[in-house]
Amino acid sequence: MKQFCDFAGRGDTSIACDKYYLLEPNAGAVLLVTRRFGTAEYIVCYCKSVLVEKWGCYCHEPFRRVSDLGFTRSWAERIDSDLMIFHAATVYLVFEEAWMRRFS
Repeated sequence: MKQFCDFAGRGDTSIACDKYYLLEPNAGAVLLVTRRFGTAEYIVCYCKSVLVEKWGCYCHEPFRRVSDLGFTRSWAERIDSDLMIFHAATVYLVFEEAWMRRFS
């Protein structure tokens, strides 16, 4: 897992008003978006591309991991709509795993 981008939250002062960053990994990788609460970091979603600008972090085609009750099988479940994140978030580059290609 390689840290790709830090978004400080709405009004991020490190990003100019007229700038944005489109993050798209190469084939075989996806982006992991997390949010920190104290010392713990929680997964918000996985996605194929992220657009980061001063006022938000836009996740295109987000999905999450779902498993059966015995944790013997996992698959990806699409989130109904694209996400716009206004709070602080971190974007990581991760290798694509087999479960990420199985959608329910």
